[in-house]
Amino acid sequence: MARRLLTDASHPSMSSGEQHLHDKLQRELQPTNLKVADVSGGCGSMYVVEVEAECFRGLSRVKQTKLVNSLLKDEIKDMHGMRVLCSVPPENR
Repeated sequence: MARRLLTDASHPSMSSGEQHLHDKLQRELQPTNLKVADVSGGCGSMYVVEVEAECFRGLSRVKQTKLVNSLLKDEIKDMHGMRVLCSVPPENR
């Protein structure tokens, strides 16, 4: 199964579920990098979310993931599962 990781919210092949998650995370976290993929074959029951955001700086990985999960708590209720990969952007030197 091929995975699509999309960063462009206006991408025509982004499903409505991917679009919704992307827009919400973009609005709330203002990430430097955001990828959302429906890996359930298109039915919207399983997603992979990769998010890199400055607001994660100083937080443990557990707290970063909890932050994403809390933002998507209503959406998660309708999913089978979601894999969340969080990171902090590199510091400018």
